[in-house]
Amino acid sequence: MKHISPYKTFEGKGPKGKDLTIFVRFGGVNLKPQKGYKKSDSFHGPPTPRGFYAFPKIAQEFFLIGSMDKFQPSTVPKVKDIPYPGKDASQEDKDKWEKEVDSHDWEADEKRRKNAISAMRKEFKRIDGNIWSHLGEYVKRSEIIAEHGSWVKTSIKEWQRAFNKMSLKHRMPSDKDLGTNNINTARGIMGYFSQDHCEVFFDEKV
Repeated sequence: MKHISPYKTFEGKGPKGKDLTIFVRFGGVNLKPQKGYKKSDSFHGPPTPRGFYAFPKIAQEFFLIGSMDKFQPSTVPKVKDIPYPGKDASQEDKDKWEKEVDSHDWEADEKRRKNAISAMRKEFKRIDGNIWSHLGEYVKRSEIIAEHGSWVKTSIKEWQRAFNKMSLKHRMPSDKDLGTNNINTARGIMGYFSQDHCEVFFDEKV
């Protein structure tokens, strides 16, 4: 695995000439046991018992980073929990709770959390091998290696082709009220669509 510092252009170009060989991961890049594999068939549930999540650098969905303390609780500093004593609690207990909430340094908690997440950010390059993605509708059935829920496993090359198809579809003229009547002026590489389906998963060493 090679960590990337400066932005460069490699083979595997994506929409608008963007690089589709650089991925971003918040956390280690070693294969990790996925406790939610058997318990969850949700869209963001892991497709295999071991591996790790990532995003292509050109399509990061930052709202998922906000859930890192749920998916990676051991890696993100916890924000202090001060549970409310309840509506039937005594006024003394309520006053004590309010005093504790007011005196706690919430900004310091948030700063520690942001610094920890920033320190965990890693970029790596992947040109070949296989990858799990949510782009099953854009890949050839013959190219699918495995499936799990909404996830499909394909080669990196097939995923790159699928990503370009998906981006093109999202930028196609569809709604003049949204200003998407010209693909060349569509916003970014995803138009007005969310990027959470650009999430990927690796179950092979990188």
